[in-house]
Formats: sequence, C-alpha cells, structure tokens
Amino acid sequence: MSGLKVILVGAGIGGLAAANALLRGGHTPIVLEQATALGEVGAGVQLGPNATRVLQAMDLLEPLMTRAVTPEAAMIFSYKSGEALRKVAFADALKSTFGFPYLHMYRPDLLDGLAHGYEGDLHLGAKTIGIVEEPGRVGARLENGETVWGDVLVGCDGIHSAVRKHLHGDTPANFSGNMAWRGLCPGDAARKIGVPVVSANWWGPHRHFVHYYVAGGWYLNWVGVTPHDGSAIESWSAAGEIADALHDYAGWNQQVTDIIAETPRAMKWALHDRDPLPFWSRGRVTLLGDAAHPMVPFMAQGAAQSIEDGYVLMRCLTESDDAEAALSRYERNRLERTAWVQAGSRKNERLFHMADPKEVAERNERVQKDVDTNPQAVLPEQSRLFGYDPVNDALAD
Repeated sequence: MSGLKVILVGAGIGGLAAANALLRGGHTPIVLEQATALGEVGAGVQLGPNATRVLQAMDLLEPLMTRAVTPEAAMIFSYKSGEALRKVAFADALKSTFGFPYLHMYRPDLLDGLAHGYEGDLHLGAKTIGIVEEPGRVGARLENGETVWGDVLVGCDGIHSAVRKHLHGDTPANFSGNMAWRGLCPGDAARKIGVPVVSANWWGPHRHFVHYYVAGGWYLNWVGVTPHDGSAIESWSAAGEIADALHDYAGWNQQVTDIIAETPRAMKWALHDRDPLPFWSRGRVTLLGDAAHPMVPFMAQGAAQSIEDGYVLMRCLTESDDAEAALSRYERNRLERTAWVQAGSRKNERLFHMADPKEVAERNERVQKDVDTNPQAVLPEQSRLFGYDPVNDALAD
C-alpha cells in the first residue's frame, strides 16, 4: 500500500532517514520536531556498510561522501605503551566484501544531508504531548493544542520518547555505570601530533578512548568512556573541564593526552540504555531508533540501526494493505536484530575495559589470532552486522 500519511515524531537522524525512505516509497511523511531549528550535537558518528547501503538506495550517499572520512584502517592500541594490538585495512576490506563503504561523519553534516534530501512536510516547534488513537487513524496532540492526524504514527523521539511512554508507561533508563567525555580536536593539531586516519580504539583498565577524523578531516572526534557514579546528566550538551578529562586519562599514552589537551572544550554525558522491549507496535503506533532500542555506543551502531529501521518500516508499509499488520511485521523484522546489537554493545564494554592482567593478556592474544587468521577483518559477527541488507533481502512475514 502506498500513499499512507505517516507522522514521525522527532527529526533526528532516525526520523529524517525514515522520512526520506517513506517519501521514496510513495508515502506522505509528516515530521514533527519540538525544537525550533534542526540541530545535532557536534560529535562524530560511524556508518558501516549496513547503513551506507540504505543511504545509497535513497540517493543520499554520494552527497554525504563529500563530507565524510573513510578510515585507512581499524586499530586497537594498548592504553599505556601505545602498542598496536590490531591493525586491519578495515574500510577497504568491508567495501570489497559488502559493496559499500565504512564512513566517519560529523553528526551535523549527516543530519544536514538527510534534511536536504527530504522534500516533504517538516514542522519545527511542534512538541508532541500526547497520542490520540481512533478507529482508522491516529493523531499527535501538540503543545499548541493542535492535533495532527495520520494513518500511522512513529516515535523517533529518542531514549526518553513520549511515544514509548504512551505504549509502555514511564520507566527510567538503565545507567551503564559509565560516562563519556567527547571532544573535537582541531584536525591540524591532531595531524601535528601524528594521529593517523584510522578508526582507533585504545583499551585500558576500566575505560577506553576512541578517535577518528570527521568533517573531511577538519576535526578529530574523540570519545573517552570512564566509570562514573551517574551524576552527569544524559544530555550531550553538559560542559566538562579539559583538566578533568586529562585527570581521568592520567598515565595513558601521550598521544591520548595530547589529543585531549589540544581540544578547546569537552562535553560529558552519562551513558544509559534500556532493555529490549517486548513489543514496539500497537495499533497504528510504533517506535524507531533510540525510542525503540537505545544502546550504549560500544558497537558504534546507534545511527546505523535507526537508518535500517526506517527502510524496513517503509518496505513493510508499502508491501501490505493493512497498516496495523504492517507495523507488526516491521517489529518482527527488527526486534531480534536490534536486541542483538544492544547486547553486543554491552558485551563490548567488558571486552574493552578488562583490568585483570591475566584476562588482558588472554584477550590481546585472541585479538592477534583474529588478525592472523582473518587478515581482511571480516569476522562472523561483522558479517552478521554489516552484511544485513534491508534494501534487497526478503523480509519475514
């Protein structure tokens, strides 16, 4: 069925990616965003072949490539010595295997590209405060008193989703026990330090540090995850002090501390997720992205999973004559996969943060063995992650 009026609550990466997919599928998306201007936090985002495949199908990949960085390799470093535990030609291997690139992007660049590709209805300053369900239609009740009606309503409104609350009640998110520092080191300064164009992950006791170039190399995006008591707010806009970040990484390799020291300002946020939901859809209402499956960022898959969601949603709505049945089918095709990524993200925290010397030595040996036996870096887990094709694969009934 085409021509459905689909209300999307939230104009983040997931909402705008879904809007693009729905428009191309012959539907009429209506995007409702509570902010008065589109905006994303100044941070990086990683897009694997599972996401870039979808962007290509929507004719969005080529313009986005002009602002992206393709890493030469993926590297894992020991936190103190700087020893490379693993180096693989990550991007080349993935593109040759899966047919699509692995990209690093500046989040505002990605959101801007999605917004420019979208030619449908977008309402800013439209805060959804309630959901109204009637036979044959569903509405978003706005703060200004207006109700916007459609055939389907999709909550793309993040970890504290109002739409999720409508379906499941108001429950707190799970605190991971960690907070994340994030910063943007000027690219010129990073190059003077000698930071290569790679996807880098430094593993240390109870914490790790990730960095990669974004915005065509204009910035080096970095994220440092450390233990925390949970008092840092979840907002990505909470200011932190560079001196405090340096304190958290005292004793680490000089390249890590130099990156932090060369950064003008740092932000911090407490890392939360939620357990997989028993269902996403009820009637004509469903969820997408962080509203459905918020995850800690240790697989770098939050944005990619929301992009997948949007395309599968479009296909389910287009291939069915019954909107409610289509939403149930969408859920069946997405719930297991996103729950697997949520679990894998939690598992990676334990892998990255090992502190016992014996366990660390065994882990490092396993990592090196993976490189020796799989020089192209395509492990079974990566095949499951990056080989997923929501564009062409048959969907489950």
